[in-house]
Amino acid sequence: MEYKNISPWMHDVKEQPVEMSTRIRLARNIDHIPYPHMMQNSSGIEQILELLDGVLEGYDQKDMADLKFEDKALLVEKHLVSPLFTKQGLKNYTSEDESISVMVNEEDHLRIQAMGSCQSMMDIYRKANDIDDRIEHELDYAFDERYGYLTACPTNVGTGLRASVMLHLPALTSSKRIQRMAGNLSRFGFVLRGIYGEGSVPLGHIYQLSNQLTLGQTEEEIITTLDELKQRIIEEELEMRSWLEDEHLLDVKDAVHRSLGLLGHAYKLSLNEAAKCLSDIKFGIDLGLIEHPHFHFQKWIQLIQPAFIKMRLNDKEGTYTSLEQAVEEERATMMRYLIGGE
Repeated sequence: MEYKNISPWMHDVKEQPVEMSTRIRLARNIDHIPYPHMMQNSSGIEQILELLDGVLEGYDQKDMADLKFEDKALLVEKHLVSPLFTKQGLKNYTSEDESISVMVNEEDHLRIQAMGSCQSMMDIYRKANDIDDRIEHELDYAFDERYGYLTACPTNVGTGLRASVMLHLPALTSSKRIQRMAGNLSRFGFVLRGIYGEGSVPLGHIYQLSNQLTLGQTEEEIITTLDELKQRIIEEELEMRSWLEDEHLLDVKDAVHRSLGLLGHAYKLSLNEAAKCLSDIKFGIDLGLIEHPHFHFQKWIQLIQPAFIKMRLNDKEGTYTSLEQAVEEERATMMRYLIGGE
């Protein structure tokens, strides 16, 4: 099957039991230009766009005003832009493999982000920092010697860095330990959120671990601490998986095989149902309870998202009376094909 619309960088992802991907995001503003929420019009940002066109030559450039709703939704589902950016953003620049994205006029003038998998957080930070340095060579950032980079939201002042890692945590979720863990993390300036960050809910037992504090620490210190916390969460998840396998093996097997059967034979699937089933199957594969040589958790979790499904429907150019039902039917059809139930 052709994984249409999947970001090219994801094609080489080697799946691990818990860790999925890493994202580094830098918030930057241009000196002497009002923050986006204070702008009366976009005239002050025009010169920035002209300079970025040169600095990011070769990048795919998208004017948000020219995009349809489903095109914007697809960018969100690929984690290339934020939901807020689809409402007020001006332009998005994306590298050829879509591992780097630059948003113009999100909450800040610039949001620079780099994504990757099977790489160290520091390596991905260096990718984002390289783009940051190239832009800073052409533009004067709003920077204070005492506080660091100045941002629209005080919580981003300092490094302007948000580092996050996506984790698959089915065992910690089912054991209800995830809530206690999230509470403990918040006391240290870190947070566990849903798959799309702030305001989102976990989908398919996938969580995003990220820092909340950007002031008083260097980028390296933030990333090192996050990496240590990530490793500890991975250890706890694997310990809980081992306990579930020892103490509740029949229940685990039942959930895994029910989900495998459902995805292989269902004719309607909601997003939450499909994501939960994919999580169960991934869990079963990681525990060695089942084998599926062509299973790709990260890719399939993206393929079941609403915008991805709607793009598939658009390609088919069919007619339907209910879009919601058509999406659920198409999601099920795709899953049957991928799982091999038909």
